[in-house]
Amino acid sequence: MLKVILMAAAMMSFVTTASAVGSSDYSSSTVSVLQPAEQLLKQRRYADAYQKLASINGAPEDDRQNLLGFSARKQGKFDLAGQHYEEALALNPRHLGALEYQGELFLELGQFKKAQANLSKLMQYCGSECDETKALRKAIGKALQ
Repeated sequence: MLKVILMAAAMMSFVTTASAVGSSDYSSSTVSVLQPAEQLLKQRRYADAYQKLASINGAPEDDRQNLLGFSARKQGKFDLAGQHYEEALALNPRHLGALEYQGELFLELGQFKKAQANLSKLMQYCGSECDETKALRKAIGKALQ
């Protein structure tokens, strides 16, 4: 019985994390911490967003590392972006956003098999209809044209 309860708790934790990361629907405390950096990202001010994210305290570290990776990648700093995605995935191997963005990085580097592997993980973790799976599938399709 304890095993069933622990499994249920683990599944609920995953679902909560997956939906938060996938939709940017963070808890209210996380929103207040990450929101200024996310606004900079929406404005395509990637260098400013990177600096803001580097100084943020109190956000979930896997989310922060993922956004650091995104802002570094958008600046063309692929090695740095890769390091941040690896850190996010070391903290949370099922971080949907990091898997998607790392897959997009792999595409930019011409590493199609690695991007496909990330797509497979996304399909395993959240199915074929979640936003991250759809986005990476679309990016792979564009890269192969």
